[in-house]
Amino acid sequence: MTEAFWTVERYDDGSYTLWTYSDDGRSWASADYEPGAESFEVVQAGPRRLWDATEAAHAWWEAQGRPDFERFGLTVSREGQRAWLDSPDNPVPVVR
Repeated sequence: MTEAFWTVERYDDGSYTLWTYSDDGRSWASADYEPGAESFEVVQAGPRRLWDATEAAHAWWEAQGRPDFERFGLTVSREGQRAWLDSPDNPVPVVR
């Protein structure tokens, strides 16, 4: 997911809310975690479906065998930047 950032709001009881925001401020998503719960409330709003993009990224990561950080790389050039897995010939898909 590009052009987005996240933050976590933690509470004294061990629960927390994960917030994701688009850089343009028009879209957001939140997921509420409560210890011991089996399901969690997710809300998203705006033109970009940020939680859907998060789920797609997680599904891709799972399908790749849950790779560790060491398997990822980044190529930066005049044309831009590109993240990859294992080799620059295997770019990480971009969800927009």
